[in-house]
Amino acid sequence: MVLLAASLFRHLLALLSLILLGVAATDEAGTAYLEEKSKLADVVTLPSGLRYKVLEKGKGAFHPKASTPCLCHYAGTLIDGTEFDSSYSRGEPTTFAPNQVIKGWTEAMQLMVEGDKWELYIPSDLAYGASGSGAKIPGHSALVFIIEMIEIQGEKVIALKCNPNTLEECDDKMKAYIDKAKTKFGGDGDELEEEIGRLMKMTKGGGMKDELKAWFDTRIFLLQQMLLNSNVKGEL
Repeated sequence: MVLLAASLFRHLLALLSLILLGVAATDEAGTAYLEEKSKLADVVTLPSGLRYKVLEKGKGAFHPKASTPCLCHYAGTLIDGTEFDSSYSRGEPTTFAPNQVIKGWTEAMQLMVEGDKWELYIPSDLAYGASGSGAKIPGHSALVFIIEMIEIQGEKVIALKCNPNTLEECDDKMKAYIDKAKTKFGGDGDELEEEIGRLMKMTKGGGMKDELKAWFDTRIFLLQQMLLNSNVKGEL
């Protein structure tokens, strides 16, 4: 009886998750827009559904933590180019932490370093969902943001510089993992995305020791760089 109740509870949770995902789902035009962006060689697609393109590569050596205040410039538009917010237009950057903004920003900001300027393509479930935001952002909208990381103003995490393609700035442990990953996944973008998603899911549960969490984050970073390289090769 207890097992039956537990099984029913799990099924109900799964059903609720699907319902919530459907409620926040991106509309048809936004979905098509995001799919087209994913086909571009210079756009990285993460397992969450977030896409980004690096416009300018910064020279910073650190990432912010989720609660770290960051000084940023940004501009947000709908997929048709209609601007709804811009610190550039106001003439001054804004300070906020990754955990104080929409989910798409939370994820992207923690991957950036000082000097980075990215263009983000964010599905509705990582933005404002079914409710939208005010009169300017309809529900179910995919959004486009340019975000520039000017200064990280608090706790930082060392940024990885290892290049899986050239092996520059990679230590022996990273090189061994890259060799193993190349043997296992080759240049298959789908398999790389699946593995990234698996590792990210494992880190979300909490309770992982700092040293192990750091190694998982390193593996995710290396696989993301390999994924970007596989996308570039696919366009050649």
